[in-house]
Amino acid sequence: MQILDCTDVKCPLPLLKLKVALSSASHGEFIRLITTDPISLRDIPAFCNRSGHRLVTKTAGLKTEFLIEANNSLRNRLK
Repeated sequence: MQILDCTDVKCPLPLLKLKVALSSASHGEFIRLITTDPISLRDIPAFCNRSGHRLVTKTAGLKTEFLIEANNSLRNRLK
């Protein structure tokens, strides 16, 4: 599992870092994203919904943690 600590990193960098991590992740690999940026509460679920990656959990607090499962099956079929 990859862990992306984006504490104190402002939008759009948490989403961009997640996109980079997902592009190199294996299908079914999990990525934990930790962020303090309030915009991520909207952006990360919306991105997962549009891109087909699965948002497994979202835990909001002083830091918000997202657990995302990579869905790269389409990319793997195109290789």
